[in-house]
Amino acid sequence: MDDGFLLFAVLAILASALSGPVALVVALRQRSRIRALERRLAGLEAGPAPVAEPPLPVPEPRPAAPAVPPPAPKAGAVPAVAPAGPPEPAGPSFEERFGTRWTVWAGGLALALGAVLLVRYSVEQGVFGPGLRIAAGFALALALGALGEGLRRRLRGAAPAPAVWPDVPAIVTAAAIAAVFGTVYAAHALYGFVGPLPAFAGLAATGLAAMVAALLHGPALAGLGLLGALATPLLVGGGGSPWPPVLYLPVVTACAYAFAWLKGWRALAVAGAAGAAAWCLLLALLARNGTAVQVHLVVQQALAALIFAVLPGRGVPDEAARLDRGAALALAAWGGVALAVLALTTPAGTVAGWAAASVAVVAVPAAAGFVAAPAAAGLPVAALTLAGILVLWPEVGTADEPLVLLWHGARDPVLLLAAAGAAAASVAVPGALRLLGGSRLPYSTALACAAGAASTPLAALALADLRLAAGEVSPGFAVAAGAFAAAFCGLAALCRRQGDATPSAALTLGLGAFASAVVASLCLGLVFALSGASLTPALAGAALGTGWIARRLDIPALRWCVAGLGAIVAGRLAWDPALVGPGLSPTPLLNGLVTAYGLPALCFGLAARVIRRPGRPADAPEQVAQALGLLLGGLFVFLEIRHALHGGDLAAPETSLPEQGLATLASLGFSLVLTRFSGPASSPVIRFGGLAFAVLALAQGALGLGFVANPLLTDEPVAGGAVVNDVVLAYLLPAAAALGLAGAARGVRPVWFVRAAAGLGLALGFLGICLAVRHGFQGERIGLDRATGQAEWYAYSAAWLALGLAALGWGILRGSVIARLASAGLVGLATLKVFLLDLAGLEGPLRALSFLGLGACLIGIGLVYQRLVFAPAARPEA
Repeated sequence: MDDGFLLFAVLAILASALSGPVALVVALRQRSRIRALERRLAGLEAGPAPVAEPPLPVPEPRPAAPAVPPPAPKAGAVPAVAPAGPPEPAGPSFEERFGTRWTVWAGGLALALGAVLLVRYSVEQGVFGPGLRIAAGFALALALGALGEGLRRRLRGAAPAPAVWPDVPAIVTAAAIAAVFGTVYAAHALYGFVGPLPAFAGLAATGLAAMVAALLHGPALAGLGLLGALATPLLVGGGGSPWPPVLYLPVVTACAYAFAWLKGWRALAVAGAAGAAAWCLLLALLARNGTAVQVHLVVQQALAALIFAVLPGRGVPDEAARLDRGAALALAAWGGVALAVLALTTPAGTVAGWAAASVAVVAVPAAAGFVAAPAAAGLPVAALTLAGILVLWPEVGTADEPLVLLWHGARDPVLLLAAAGAAAASVAVPGALRLLGGSRLPYSTALACAAGAASTPLAALALADLRLAAGEVSPGFAVAAGAFAAAFCGLAALCRRQGDATPSAALTLGLGAFASAVVASLCLGLVFALSGASLTPALAGAALGTGWIARRLDIPALRWCVAGLGAIVAGRLAWDPALVGPGLSPTPLLNGLVTAYGLPALCFGLAARVIRRPGRPADAPEQVAQALGLLLGGLFVFLEIRHALHGGDLAAPETSLPEQGLATLASLGFSLVLTRFSGPASSPVIRFGGLAFAVLALAQGALGLGFVANPLLTDEPVAGGAVVNDVVLAYLLPAAAALGLAGAARGVRPVWFVRAAAGLGLALGFLGICLAVRHGFQGERIGLDRATGQAEWYAYSAAWLALGLAALGWGILRGSVIARLASAGLVGLATLKVFLLDLAGLEGPLRALSFLGLGACLIGIGLVYQRLVFAPAARPEA
């Protein structure tokens, strides 16, 4: 049987199967419409209803009727309710969805698939030659285009496309566009009728024509044209050279932006930007010519900045120039794309072109923020982009060379300094000019300008020092920091002078920002000139100075600068918590840890106190400063413990019992202090910081003291005498601290926290007592593999009973149920040991003494409970 006949039969069967339901739906709709028309026709034939004529006016005046009050509502009657507003329109019914939407979408898809299947069938059957197939494809596309235009003129004319229903003319025209794309591609890729350049031009022209037609048919057609135009280089190829798509894609994106701006189609502009960004990343991954990719990046970034930042904010007066979130998001997104492309196109040879592109991608968002005040967020975005570029700057070394900080040097240091200076100037100068010339700017906009102008040179200087000086003493960078301090001092003087003439919040903010930059520059210069060990002390000192200036000049926005500096320090710690090099002095306490961790912790702690707002809850800047003060303070204490116990070697692979014990004790001490300052009105950092240190102490005690450094498991020697030794230091002191924390936390922390702290204290105390007993009998080494004598075995029972009695006394004295329950557990454990183990393990008088002592303790405990804990109430006298 012929395949064509079989295909025709299948289609006929499908049509017959679908015709019944479709005909039923159509008949029902037509029936309801016919009934409505019949009712309207019957009403017209009956004529209008007779209307009574109004009575003639009577000339005699009538007395006014006395006002009668409305009758009072009866009991239980429901008062009349004023009619509500018009009901909200109900959603479309199934019939409306089926008839107005689904059929249209399915019809458009059927048209496109029908054209594809027709071409495929003709190819499989060999009905027509290649030339005739291509001609038929163009004819079908032309027919569909003509049909779409005819339907548009007949159905809606010049009216815009409907917003509720799918537009039938647009769907038909979209099918025509798809047919043209498919035909042109087939003419090039399948049959070779046209070469790459004519196919490229044809596909591009089709995509642009679709966007032009979208002016009549709506944004969906523009999206289809944009998609086809962006896919054209992938369909045709560029012959191995990236320049054809690099020159072509900005034209497509610009057209999409122009149509979007003309018609207000924001989604089309976002789609164009997303396509341009995707092409930037794809070219960076595939192309070998980095220069072409970087040119494409800069052009596309400039177009996006123009359409999303400059044009929406151009001409807005200063007093109304609030930050545009859309512009900020677009500029930030393109900053991320720029860093990704630059990272993927790092040159193997000279970096001149790469450096030029780097300066350009920094200058674009800065220029947008200067030209359009609502896009001032582009200045901080440019500062972050510059920081990322300096991090990504090509290295000179190989993996075999020793790693200096984070990099193996920097290629072409002079060019790095020149690029960093040019890029920093392209941000700082526009920011300062916008701030000095815009005294009426809103606070947030002025803050963005001040942040860009003040932070960019400092970030560039700090990162350039890291890349070139590798943390060593650098007089040249110290001189540069002094020059920056002088420049910032001059800008602060200009802001003060202009603010005295025309007072404004923006100029006061500029004064505070530049004054803080002076402090930060001096701190950087001090680090560069003296130690060069770490930037953390300089940033912490700058945060303290900024907080003092914020309080002195009453500039609330500078408090957020403290938070920003804290965020940089936090990022530095997250990247590499080791703020000291390998050449750390072995002197306990007085070593490089003081300047690397202790001094910054003190600075952030003082900064949190300086920027505190009396009578108000702690806000984000204060919490950031508090968190960093606690974090750096904790690291300082823990590292000092490790430094002192390992001879200055922080990277020692082993640990010890005193280290684990002192670390647990330090964690409990931090938690205890924070609990003392905690309360309902305290900062969340104080509350959660105390909780975090307690959790750390719990983990340290359970893992470190329970398993890792437990001398019972490691058989490591226990130093010290019978009373003062490592066991007392590592177990009994933390146990006392945990019990003290439980007492201090009552009424302040949740019940589970109090119980956990008490449980940790009892567990460490129990383990410490057992180890102390074993140390007293065994000596330095108390491993499990060593024999246990009868006297030692008896001593455990006595120690457990003594600890249980102490817990009972504490529970009765302080009214602690937890302590009394712990006492019951210890006494029960001792009882089980005596009956199950001592009876068989002990001999002679020790066995008898064990039972005698246990019995006396149990009877005494019973009397205590009867008399003190559960004593019956006194009977009233008769």
